[in-house]
Amino acid sequence: GNRMQGGGHPHRRINICSSSHTFFFSFLRSGSVDNHWTEIYNFVEQLAHKFISPQLRMSFIVFSTEGTILMSLTEDRECIRRGLEELHRVHPGGDTFMHEGLQRASEQIYYANTDGYRTASVIIALTDGELHEDLFYYAEREANRSRTLGASVYCVGVKDFNETQLAKIADSKDHVFPVNDGFEALQGVIDSILKKSCIEILAAEPSVICAGESFQVVVRGNGFLHARNVDKVRCSFRINETLTKTEKPLIVEDTYLICPAPVLQEEGMTANLYVSMNEGLSFISSSVTISTVGCVSTISRAFCTGIKTH
Repeated sequence: GNRMQGGGHPHRRINICSSSHTFFFSFLRSGSVDNHWTEIYNFVEQLAHKFISPQLRMSFIVFSTEGTILMSLTEDRECIRRGLEELHRVHPGGDTFMHEGLQRASEQIYYANTDGYRTASVIIALTDGELHEDLFYYAEREANRSRTLGASVYCVGVKDFNETQLAKIADSKDHVFPVNDGFEALQGVIDSILKKSCIEILAAEPSVICAGESFQVVVRGNGFLHARNVDKVRCSFRINETLTKTEKPLIVEDTYLICPAPVLQEEGMTANLYVSMNEGLSFISSSVTISTVGCVSTISRAFCTGIKTH
């Protein structure tokens, strides 16, 4: 078969993403940001359109002297649309307490556990100006706390921000997007975030296995090399909706993983597939399942030693 199908092009343009993510937008309420609400509104709206999973969840947080959840985590597209309209009505004011905004995101990530799996979260913090020393310290500490919950943190810097500061708050300097050339540049930010955070599980081969046998599964998808550390990639199997087994892949490539799968003893068992990029802190979920069937015992084949198997 053609192995390159569906992947193999590291620079392919991703226009949409089917992975289920949780997005937290943390916006500074300030005069300089306020003049650009329309662009910010479009930015969020376009990002919402690129992630097509029905499980996509978003939350809007605004911060100045305190962090306020304007719209708590929801996957209801209509609520997201209304939350966006609410953003339009926000009035600027106050100080830059970025840590307050990040904290509101962390709290929601902490409590948003489904089936014991924490969904991969992306925090996008939009800010301007420089953070005073202790405020910077708080923001960095809060961002690190979000990371321990498996979140990725991006910073979008508007106007006179301090890039060195933002690089410490964000995951890396590659996660900082300066919008120096005006807000039209936000379009490029969307593409970068999409490319970095779109990790999809598309299929598993084989999807049907023999009960009681050990095997390896090839997980096909996209973006597996986006892990901050490839050693931390994990495949997780949720068996019959109850038991979870997590395995380290034998091979990690951008468009596939090869994982040892747990032995499923009985026929009719199913395992749902998840992938973690951070040793199990958070997971990318999928609708991909593996199920078992009863197979003819392998012993009878072993007796015919004279037959060459191809």
